[in-house]
Amino acid sequence: MDLYDRFFTGAPAFPTPQEVTHGIYEVMRSNPTLWNEGDDFGDPLPDVISAGRRRIKRVGGSRTETADKALLIARQIYARLIAWGWLEEEEYGLRVTVDMSMGPLLVIQRLASLNKDVSQRFGGLIVTVRLNLEAVEKLSPDILDRKQREVALALREARNQVDQFTRSLRAILSDLKRIRRTVMESKTVGDRLEAFFEEFVGQLLLKDFESILTFNHPYRFRDAIIDLARRIVHTPATMQVLSEEYVAASISPSISEAALDVEGDLLAIESTFGQIGEMFERIESFRRQLEARVRNTIKYAERGAQGLIGRAADLVRRLDRIHASGRFPNAAVEWSLEPLRSPWSEFHQAPSREPRKPLEAQALGERPADPLYEIRKQLRLQYIARIAPSPAQVRSFLEKQVPPGGTREARFVSLDTVDDFLAFDAARRFALTKDVPAEIARAFELEGAPDLPPHDSEWLRCANFIIRRQAPTLTRRSHAQ
Repeated sequence: MDLYDRFFTGAPAFPTPQEVTHGIYEVMRSNPTLWNEGDDFGDPLPDVISAGRRRIKRVGGSRTETADKALLIARQIYARLIAWGWLEEEEYGLRVTVDMSMGPLLVIQRLASLNKDVSQRFGGLIVTVRLNLEAVEKLSPDILDRKQREVALALREARNQVDQFTRSLRAILSDLKRIRRTVMESKTVGDRLEAFFEEFVGQLLLKDFESILTFNHPYRFRDAIIDLARRIVHTPATMQVLSEEYVAASISPSISEAALDVEGDLLAIESTFGQIGEMFERIESFRRQLEARVRNTIKYAERGAQGLIGRAADLVRRLDRIHASGRFPNAAVEWSLEPLRSPWSEFHQAPSREPRKPLEAQALGERPADPLYEIRKQLRLQYIARIAPSPAQVRSFLEKQVPPGGTREARFVSLDTVDDFLAFDAARRFALTKDVPAEIARAFELEGAPDLPPHDSEWLRCANFIIRRQAPTLTRRSHAQ
């Protein structure tokens, strides 16, 4: 970590092996707790500076056996770092420099970020996603300026930011579980309150909750982001520009794959913000449970201190002070006492245990019928059967729209009922994915047509596609084959 902060962060630097060895020596010098028991160097080690390419000079010219031993250990540690792959040497002519390869560099970067601050920061992430999608929506094939067209790459960045936001929410949920476990494992009330205020209020609440429950709350721009993603994916001109820029930036190898990548990014953003409510419900549930536990702890602690025992103890101490002062030798306090009675009585004894009755086989009772539950169950089954139309239902809808041997564009298909809309949406997805069920493929061909004007009705707006119905003779021939 020290070598990473010293040489491989900030401005590009290419240290020599002697400088890296010097850095290892400084870590040993400033951290005596890392030494082995047999490596007690006694007095503080002297400072050293790199002098030339092949020597390490000690400040003040002091030379001791312990310093030489420490330098030897530093060189051995440097050789181990080279052998284990954490560092690598590069030769540039007569100059040898040290660099850190990609794998160890990524690991150290993550460790450094965890070492500094483990809290999740969002910093206007939700606002950035919305602004990126608004800029992408303005793209059209008429724009020829390269700088303006490069705004399309903001879509992939928005996708990465959304994934980061989801991971951050999972980290907050995991941290809440850890804090709840720490609070409940505390032995005393003081330890429990200290863990609550230090870890929950100080570390998590003031950093993470403040960032997601104030300005950056996802519900603030949730609907706007979902609408932007849907409008973009259903606008062929914008999708064309995005696909071209994905290919130009080498994100996708071809236009067809770029179109799928763009649609995948937009669908990922839409689905993330559409389902983010469940994650927030879990976070809110854990927060309420944790606060309720601490609130109960404080309430019962206050009852123990302010109850009858606490008041009686205070009263006894006051009476002792009055009696000790001698001013009131016959001091008395009016008090009502319960009459003394013996706890021993035939009525106070616990009843004797009766012999256990043997088990008897009986017929099971019928399950109580709930008419409301049965109605809801039936409605749910009807909803499931209706929301996902079968291939036979989709084929029946297409047969009503397209005559035998005819062809029709999706933009001219009329939708009158909810069932028509569901069947049309299923056919649109079949045309988009090119995965048409066999029952439909025997009578129809579905082909996407993003270059043609889109379907735009009161029900939905989507990219156009072509429906071709095969002739009856061709259908019978395919059945015979």
